[in-house]
Amino acid sequence: MKTTIIGVGKIGKEIAARLWHEGHDLVIIEKNEAKLQKIEEDLDCHCIKGSGATAKTLSNPIVAESELLIAVTNSDEVNMIACMTAKRIGIPRTVARIRDPDYSKNLIISKEDLGIDLIINPDYSAAMEINRFLTMTLPVHMEPFARGRVQLADITVNDSMTIFANKRLMNMDIPGSLLIVAISRNGDMIIPGGRDIVLPGDTIYLLGHSDIINKICSKVKKKRQKVQTVMILGGGRTGFYLAERLCSQGMKVKVIEQNNDRCRELAEKLPEALILCADGSDLELLRREGIKDTDAFVTVTGLDEENLLLALLAKQMGAKRVIAKISRPGYAPLVEQLGVDCAISPRLITTGEVLRFIKGGRLVSLFLLLNEKAEVIELFVQPRSKIAGRPLHKSGLPAGTIIGTIMRGNKVIIPQGNDIIKEKDRLVVFALGHNVGIIESMCGLGGNGREQVTNSTDSGSGSTW
Repeated sequence: MKTTIIGVGKIGKEIAARLWHEGHDLVIIEKNEAKLQKIEEDLDCHCIKGSGATAKTLSNPIVAESELLIAVTNSDEVNMIACMTAKRIGIPRTVARIRDPDYSKNLIISKEDLGIDLIINPDYSAAMEINRFLTMTLPVHMEPFARGRVQLADITVNDSMTIFANKRLMNMDIPGSLLIVAISRNGDMIIPGGRDIVLPGDTIYLLGHSDIINKICSKVKKKRQKVQTVMILGGGRTGFYLAERLCSQGMKVKVIEQNNDRCRELAEKLPEALILCADGSDLELLRREGIKDTDAFVTVTGLDEENLLLALLAKQMGAKRVIAKISRPGYAPLVEQLGVDCAISPRLITTGEVLRFIKGGRLVSLFLLLNEKAEVIELFVQPRSKIAGRPLHKSGLPAGTIIGTIMRGNKVIIPQGNDIIKEKDRLVVFALGHNVGIIESMCGLGGNGREQVTNSTDSGSGSTW
């Protein structure tokens, strides 16, 4: 698919890399020469220096023949104009990043009339994901699949978890319908076999029936009290969206923000929240404001380092849960090591939204793991696809791929090597990131990853040990 991306900041760069690896023919439009040069070095794509909001740039034949335009500059207005212009010159589908709450909530005309098929708002999406984590009763991140009947859960193992710690997978006393699909250790992603040992400090990814996942998680993790008080460091867009949602749920919210003008604006828009105009890195301030009695402390400033450091300090000062917003995937291993309860990446969440939109209804859902080395995808097997009608052990799936569940009608199956995939089956697949395009192609979705991989005759079985 020929795709034009306008703007290669953090979000645009991430989307471009994902689409390039999946075989898209990319055109990049960017005003900043340094950014343009960097993306040209990293990816084999056509680059145009200029504004994405001008008809002159968009009517360039290379751009005009695109099937999709994604406008993700820092300007909402530029993104909207780019999409309107793109539709008028015949580009079929458009995506616009619109971050300003006044735009995203109060558009006088519909997004369709503006020529926008999908609006993405990384700040809002990140805030909603943080809210979801805060309302979970178990201190475990869970992602639902197969209409909620299958879940993926990640658990950081400690010495007291005797069911997992220091045991080979083949020797674990866990239900057969539960799979350990991956182990994250010191920043590396391991697709385990039966002889692999889970060590304290590892984060394991469990996939299985929702009721089994809930039972296992309840056994190794205590239920936590309902969140009632939240302290948010950073009054930017993410902080605003989060505070607004939490206040609507009846929680007591404090927002710490340094900028005086922004504090006045927040006080007007969030009358139910307490706005503190102060330096959030002042530990004495945090003590005075009752950090040790706070149910949750959330850091959503624009600096990853500040977010991680202050989340860690808040944890040491007594905050029951700490959540940090991060942009750089390289910091993901630190999250596990530092004891931060949850890290949210707006650009990964947004990239997932764009990929789901591009692939349409055939790809039901997609979950990008924080270190970007693996994905969990849920998709339908298309008629006459390569994988349909074959036993899993003869499917030729790339090495490191696990088909965790098959949903056939209302029946959820944990497959073995001899199970045969059928047309219209709904699969939940765990895969290394560079193999996703190949897997989608095998299921008839038309994906075509650029990387060459070695096929494995036994990959894809639900039982990996």
